[in-house]
Amino acid sequence: MTNPALKKNHWTSRVNECSVGKDTRGDLNVSLRGGAENGEFAYIGQINENLVFYRDGKLNEGELLLEVENLSISGLPLYDVQTLIKNCKSPVKLKTVRPGTKLNKDLKHYLSQRFQKSSPDHELQQTIRENLYRHAVPSTCSLGL
Repeated sequence: MTNPALKKNHWTSRVNECSVGKDTRGDLNVSLRGGAENGEFAYIGQINENLVFYRDGKLNEGELLLEVENLSISGLPLYDVQTLIKNCKSPVKLKTVRPGTKLNKDLKHYLSQRFQKSSPDHELQQTIRENLYRHAVPSTCSLGL
């Protein structure tokens, strides 16, 4: 049986969705930090509210970036996240979450925890591992030699 208090405090109850428009140069004007190359989730950096064009919702500094246009980006290097955003049409849909004790910007900490299979945490861990694996293992092709 699940604990209702646990569900109320779970990170999935703190997920934030917003849409941010690009400026005339095609920039989102949202500072991103972290990334897998730093052992971190990508997260929202300092926000200059005068430059950000919110279409729906709002971002907060320090929030972990989980999705860009419904694509799970956890475990990707920051440069890939930035390239993805650059190639999206305006407005760009972002899904973020406020960090907590179990889910914070430290990828190693999050991956070291044990979760029940098919739980949102286990699924997020799998996404992170898949994204890390794609960038860590070189692609090879068989030449038939």
